[in-house]
Amino acid sequence: MDAGELRTLLVADLIRRNAEHRHGLTVLASLVVPDAGGDGGAPGADGTALNIKPAEQTAVASELTGSAVGELEPGEIVIEAQLGPAGVAVRHSVRVAGARGAPEAPLSALAEGGLDPLAARLALMSFRHAEQATLTWDVLADADRALGRWRELVAEWAESPSKPMCAEVTAQVTAAFDDDLDTPAALRALRGLENDPQIPPGSKFESFLRADQLLALDLPREIGRPRRG
Repeated sequence: MDAGELRTLLVADLIRRNAEHRHGLTVLASLVVPDAGGDGGAPGADGTALNIKPAEQTAVASELTGSAVGELEPGEIVIEAQLGPAGVAVRHSVRVAGARGAPEAPLSALAEGGLDPLAARLALMSFRHAEQATLTWDVLADADRALGRWRELVAEWAESPSKPMCAEVTAQVTAAFDDDLDTPAALRALRGLENDPQIPPGSKFESFLRADQLLALDLPREIGRPRRG
């Protein structure tokens, strides 16, 4: 799976997490695969390394009838949901721009390069989904360092007395997701919180944990582990 295909699955995953965690909806995802090969298992398997939830259903495009799947353009995601007691059908289309990994930085080689696969998830979220994303080793390495720093900080903050979440930053993160999935704005809000000396560590901890329900970066991973020297 190339970076563009993986990015499309990531955007769908972010939409799904926002619907589930922010709006309390139950989402059943369907993955439509091309006729050639027809193997719907591969994309889901590849995506799990980036915490992308696999689809509950897989369908081959040529087997679908009475749908608009054939009208979709490459990189377009269509979300259909039944909302409300009357079961009102809502259909929403999202365009995802291309993404490419530099030849020297294939996503499949992240672990071999000593980088966490979730660094690719963080790097992709630093771009708006409608903008071209380019993943070079430098971009991925920067994301890997940021990911490691946030995990270490979350582990450190976990040792402080718990405090209520920072309402302002939490609202900025959720508003960014509701604003056409503006993940760069959500990340900027968290970086601002990270560097704000006025916010107590316990509040930062709770805020980052809440944001990670949407970001899925495994930010609590280092809690309870020995500190790096």
